Amino acid sequence: MADKWKVVAIIFIVLFILETVAVLFLVKIGIDEYDKDTKCAIEVCGSDEYDSYFYEYNVCNCYKDNEIVLVKVF
Repeated sequence: MADKWKVVAIIFIVLFILETVAVLFLVKIGIDEYDKDTKCAIEVCGSDEYDSYFYEYNVCNCYKDNEIVLVKVF
């Protein structure tokens, strides 16, 4: 009966570790997506040939006069 706090402490430690791993994983995914968006903006659609770009779900679309001119899949 007196050792219940130890069980609760172990459960909270495990939950804290799982939460930390999940947060780090989500931050890594966010950084990777930001890098791909930057690559789309600068390397793929960065020339003066294109007016704008749109990146979503590993697909980079380059626009000229509101029409898709180039589609690149990462």
